[in-house]
Amino acid sequence: MQTVQDRELLNRLALQFGLEQIFSPGCTQEMELRRYGHGETICSVGDQLEGLYFCVEGKLKIQTLLQNGKSVLVRFARPMSIIGDVELLHGYPVKNQVDSVGQSLLLVAGRRLLLREIEHNAQLLRFLVSELSQKMYRLGQTSAINLLYPVENRFASYLMSLYEGGARGEDIRTSSLTETAELLGTSYRHLNRVVRQFIDEGMIERNRGKLIILDEAKLAELATGSLYE
Repeated sequence: MQTVQDRELLNRLALQFGLEQIFSPGCTQEMELRRYGHGETICSVGDQLEGLYFCVEGKLKIQTLLQNGKSVLVRFARPMSIIGDVELLHGYPVKNQVDSVGQSLLLVAGRRLLLREIEHNAQLLRFLVSELSQKMYRLGQTSAINLLYPVENRFASYLMSLYEGGARGEDIRTSSLTETAELLGTSYRHLNRVVRQFIDEGMIERNRGKLIILDEAKLAELATGSLYE
């Protein structure tokens, strides 16, 4: 993690994503801009958050850790997503692990600033309520996905969520197949069969541990939309 000492960039991002309208005047000047590299962890299970995180650039992977030690993919978060609203408002420890996919920028509003604003800022409260309701909706959707969708659909959607929409043949960063199988709630053997199926059908190829998308349209059709976003 790197703190970005660029007040002009911070102000531009705050304006771009409407934070100037959500917070009281001058509050964005108290925020901090942080840069995370690929695979860096923003927060882990059990952490006590120091602030509210606004994803303003890049992509985040959110996964929940189960009591048996396994992890399940919850969703991918893009701008402008919020991390830490439930935890900060109620004083709960973090329940999900959040990692950066590629490079990401996050604006951080400290806990003291947030609690001060909540006392009188109705606009911020409405914004947080809206975010919480969307999270509840997505949580229900994720539960249905993991229970009802075949692994082929889940894996296709997972790949499309990581895909940046570049040219044909773009390679994508993904975890090892063992980790990916765990995230998708399936076995390594089953996922490996699906990977071979996708390769045989010309949707992807495998090269030196990386997966390369060859047929975006076919993969997107199988993904049936962005299931994890």
